[in-house]
Amino acid sequence: MREIEIKLRVKDFKDLEAELRERGCVLSGPIRQEDVIYSKAGSTNEWEQSKEGQIVVRIRRQSDKAEFNLKQQRSNEMDNLEYETKVEDPEAVHKILLAMGFEPEVEVKKFRRKGKLGEYEICLDTVDELGTFIELEKLTDENADPHEVREELFQTLEDLGLSRNDEETRGYDTQMYFLRKK
Repeated sequence: MREIEIKLRVKDFKDLEAELRERGCVLSGPIRQEDVIYSKAGSTNEWEQSKEGQIVVRIRRQSDKAEFNLKQQRSNEMDNLEYETKVEDPEAVHKILLAMGFEPEVEVKKFRRKGKLGEYEICLDTVDELGTFIELEKLTDENADPHEVREELFQTLEDLGLSRNDEETRGYDTQMYFLRKK
């Protein structure tokens, strides 16, 4: 499945949450997610140069559950082929990744509230050390035109009173990588 998303920085969720409620979007309670993102040992390409075909893998812990996720970049960091599965033993997956030459590179910790807005998934995220964001994503087939989908997503966010000028084109993992690198 191809995931195309838009991420905007948001100063305050209060007005946005009211607008979403008016449109029938019911948000979940806050969910704590803790991600460990891996890269090939010694590689910085995943963070320094965004390009088609790059692969990033992560283990996400959420409550008493865990999942393994692989994203393969398409046109940009917010456009990926995504594969994920539940994991019974995240420590075993960690050891498998180490044996395959991957190493933990970045941790991202956040509180997320999720909901549906029509055919889109919406997330309101408060990310430790990075701030508050809204993500709007659409799952498409692999051949979707990312520019058309992005425009559709932007239009939906602008209808909520948000501005494309607040777009963040880097994933939380990349933002955290550069924050740590300073």
